[in-house]
Amino acid sequence: MVIVADSGATKTDWRIIDRQGGAVSFETIGLSPYFNTEADFLSALTHNFPTAVDPNGVREVYFYGSGCGVQERGENVANYLRLFFSNASVSAQSDALGAARALFADGVGIVIILGTGSNITYYNGTGLENRTPSLGYALGDEGSGAFMGRLLLRSLLYGHLPADLSAKLAERYNVQLSHILNMTYTSPRPSAYLASFVPFLVDNVNHPAIASIVDEAFESMYNHHLSVFENLAELQVGVIGSVGCLFSEQLDRIAHSHGFTIGKYLRYPIDYLVEYHGRC
Repeated sequence: MVIVADSGATKTDWRIIDRQGGAVSFETIGLSPYFNTEADFLSALTHNFPTAVDPNGVREVYFYGSGCGVQERGENVANYLRLFFSNASVSAQSDALGAARALFADGVGIVIILGTGSNITYYNGTGLENRTPSLGYALGDEGSGAFMGRLLLRSLLYGHLPADLSAKLAERYNVQLSHILNMTYTSPRPSAYLASFVPFLVDNVNHPAIASIVDEAFESMYNHHLSVFENLAELQVGVIGSVGCLFSEQLDRIAHSHGFTIGKYLRYPIDYLVEYHGRC
């Protein structure tokens, strides 16, 4: 059996592939070498791995996750997984490489990951070439759900959000200053908290104030990450992630204004990664 996993900040999608090509799916929490320990990985798998499947029968594991592109971090994740899949060969690679393989297989293009966090990189068909770093929710993540959530909360707390939107927001969320600050600065998953406001943004995207927030997030992503590619208009560009897909109309408009086209949107890469590894 072969296992392929795609891990984001919120959840991890897993597929167990048998020799006949059949697949069993399950989910765990998002698993990151920056936020999760060996015990977290083992607990997630112990409580969620299908009871009908013997993990000792797994021969290969391909795990793609945020933070795994850093060699030491990726090796740590691989070691955590080997404790559960004791007979398997384990590979832990970056979520960006997983996105690239899902979008382009062995082709060439620019990968834009837009989910809870964001990452923009160039894929040469075999590996990644980062032109700008991925700095996480505190310093970067332009265009992501966390970035948009931060813009929304800042607008609310500074008193810039229109009264009708402020009232709607208060109906759905706890918008007390103390709660927002605690969740942003002391919760174990602050980026997921900030991104939890994306449904509100989606529901109100036709409001000029919300449209402005979404546009600001994508313009910031372009200015900091995409503008460094001089031949951007000539390259394949693909987007992976729920935020990119939910706001594809706005993102297409931003792309058009800067002279390039987004050729493919994938909300979830996991099934395309199964296909990729199935043909390898």
